[in-house]
Amino acid sequence: MSKFKSILASLFIISTLALSNQVLADNAQTKVEKSSSKITTVQENKKSIDKNDPIILSDKVNINTATASEIQQALTGIGEKKAIAIVAYRQENGNFTDIEQLTEVKGIGKATLEKNKDRIIL
Repeated sequence: MSKFKSILASLFIISTLALSNQVLADNAQTKVEKSSSKITTVQENKKSIDKNDPIILSDKVNINTATASEIQQALTGIGEKKAIAIVAYRQENGNFTDIEQLTEVKGIGKATLEKNKDRIIL
């Protein structure tokens, strides 16, 4: 009878271990699936980024395509009125061909241009 109890106890322990391993494996699989889902989402988002977007995942702004709001957010010392003036200048005169042209916009001098030279792309 004690041999039977020993075998029964051993079977109980083995089945408990097997069940706990299955639970751990299921949890691991769920984590892998969630991680894969996140990776796929990041890759899909990456594909949707257009190279011609005004602001490109950096601190630079394309003054030929950016909105006044985007210019205002990206450039130092440029408030709403100056940002609107940049867009208006661009609409009246065509795209900027040289960053120095910004000084032709009312309210933007050489000091403002110098502060922002590294943030502007054409």
